[in-house]
Amino acid sequence: MSRWLVKRILRASGIHSRYRIPWNWKLGTRLYSKGSFKKTYRQEAFKVLIQEVYRNSKFYREHLKRYNLKNVRTPADLGDFFTYPEQLENHPEDFICQKPDIYFETSGSSGRPKKIGLTREDFLLLAFTTAHGLKKMGMQKNDLFLNAYSYGIWVPGLILQNALEMLGVPVVPVGHQKPEVIFEKIVDYRPTIVGILPSSLIVITKLAERYKKELPKIRWFQTGAQHIPLKTKEWIKTVWGANVVNGYGATEFGGTFAIECYEGKGYHFNDLLFWVEILNPDQDGYGELVVTTLAFRCMPLIRYRIGDITRFVNDRCDCPFRTAKIDYILGRKDDMFKAAGNNLYPGYFSKAVVEGVFLGVEIDTNEEIDRIKIRVTEGSKVDLKRLDTFILDTIEKDELIVETKFESPNSHTGRKIPEVIDLRSWD
Repeated sequence: MSRWLVKRILRASGIHSRYRIPWNWKLGTRLYSKGSFKKTYRQEAFKVLIQEVYRNSKFYREHLKRYNLKNVRTPADLGDFFTYPEQLENHPEDFICQKPDIYFETSGSSGRPKKIGLTREDFLLLAFTTAHGLKKMGMQKNDLFLNAYSYGIWVPGLILQNALEMLGVPVVPVGHQKPEVIFEKIVDYRPTIVGILPSSLIVITKLAERYKKELPKIRWFQTGAQHIPLKTKEWIKTVWGANVVNGYGATEFGGTFAIECYEGKGYHFNDLLFWVEILNPDQDGYGELVVTTLAFRCMPLIRYRIGDITRFVNDRCDCPFRTAKIDYILGRKDDMFKAAGNNLYPGYFSKAVVEGVFLGVEIDTNEEIDRIKIRVTEGSKVDLKRLDTFILDTIEKDELIVETKFESPNSHTGRKIPEVIDLRSWD
């Protein structure tokens, strides 16, 4: 895509930046006027990508040499080839195509932290797309953003910081502090938008309920990394008068991969930067999320199996985002567990949380009956009658015991919390 087209996109979005916004694929401006632009763009970008990684990545050169790459036009043409997290975890240097300018790490919730390198152009492209998304959501220059995400080796803090600079929006870089500190800064600086982890948001909302003075007029909370039930969002809006917009992402994909639909119909993802597949979908369309990154120059990923279970959503909505959608994450493939003779995911049990934050499930056995404890933050409310109909219709009451277990968010130091803890003995 030419620089002329990037400038045109910038003018259309209203974003004026001192940065030189990069774009990796020179596809020609003729594509922009076609109705099939996205499809054509992805196909052309993928053909360039496959050649780039074959020339420059030790990992992909070794694994793709069995293919005639001239005949590979889509990720599906690679058949049974996939990239797995453990391969990236064990040998990240083999994925590098261009010298990294900055490194980030995953949380390590599914193993050792994975090192992810970005070129300066990769980083600025992610910041630009984040800025474009925030602009679509209604962010203005007179807003004040309080950033309570980590500025350490995790990607969201710095990406947001640079996106806000592109928009000319001032920021309070609080970082990932104790909820009490975050609340103190919110009261002091009175931001209009707050970026924060859901577990911290729950705590500061309880502090806000006890606060005797007038609360700042926050427009919305930007959250991610943990699921927030609808009832919890309604409670937060009652206290703060602010909406909660949740994001879904992974450091491997440069942070926020998708943003929640305003109408609660899943997540919109950037279908120009990512080619998404759903592997082996079941009768309801649920399968494993597989992602190809089309625009990263340092460590592009082809058919990366992150392990999350979701499906495509084709419902129309009135969101400002006019992009493709995936459903809320049902669970991780590795988190599937057997209980009472059934294959289950934590997502089935998250629906029982009507107020609070769902942390996962803990499984144990009592007198040969599986006992599942729904792990939630302290003070959360759980309605066991709201469990998915699959569980209510499939599992007899005397085959499975479901309870609630409260945990303090302060007891978790990691950015992500394991969703399944299996305490059963398999001796």
